[in-house]
Amino acid sequence: MGRQRTIRDQAFWRSPRLLNCSTEDKVALLHLLTAPDSNITGVYPLVPRIAGAEIGWTAEQWLQVMHRLQDEGLANYDLVKYVVWVRIWWDHHSATQVTGPKLRARAVEEIRRIPSEWLDDFLRDFNNRLDDGQQRLINDALLPRSDPPVGDVSVPQACGIDTVSDQGQHNYKPQPQPQPQPQPSPETKTTHLSSYELDMSGIPTEHRTDVHRGIVKARTTGKLRNGAQIVVNAMAEKFRSESGKPQNAMALTMYLAEHLNAPDAP
Repeated sequence: MGRQRTIRDQAFWRSPRLLNCSTEDKVALLHLLTAPDSNITGVYPLVPRIAGAEIGWTAEQWLQVMHRLQDEGLANYDLVKYVVWVRIWWDHHSATQVTGPKLRARAVEEIRRIPSEWLDDFLRDFNNRLDDGQQRLINDALLPRSDPPVGDVSVPQACGIDTVSDQGQHNYKPQPQPQPQPQPSPETKTTHLSSYELDMSGIPTEHRTDVHRGIVKARTTGKLRNGAQIVVNAMAEKFRSESGKPQNAMALTMYLAEHLNAPDAP
């Protein structure tokens, strides 16, 4: 049986937080709030290819919109772990409801899977929507942890990919001769940087989305020869140049991603 997700219409369509959002941004947010892969906390595994297909977009189009939503503080996406955090989740879902006896244990397990770099901000927002008693229930449930912290969230098998983080998945089935898990190369890590991990301060605000789109395109086509930050730095130098500002930021970013030599980059 399908789940029912209720969106508070005035809180969404008349929200001051969405004033700078385009129609595409709002469609993506509605999808994130109601996606079949969503859970009760708003932090869940999501693959760009699947998310885009459910809206009628390509993976690249979906990532471009996610970049804008991140800049507006409405959602975060981790390109390494394939995890989304819908930051307006509690504007449309009941935080107090998940502290009840039927959902509390499940909510705690979901919170334990939240990437560590998001956890403090998530709990701060979550606790602000609870009364003192509900806060104690959640915080006490989170304290006694016999298992190591879980930094990654696994993507369901239906998503059609093998891994979602930069560490190999564990296989809990008995193995006669366990094999060591392969480790990703440093290049793989650098090519999956999200917009928040890149220093875009040298890029004019109106061109940051196009630069990020160029990085994403170069990465997905295997043409990112060096680290993403090296390309961003080179683009920043182009914008500082008095001889001529880039006319097509995305195209130039893709060109530099493929042809830039690291020693020559600023």
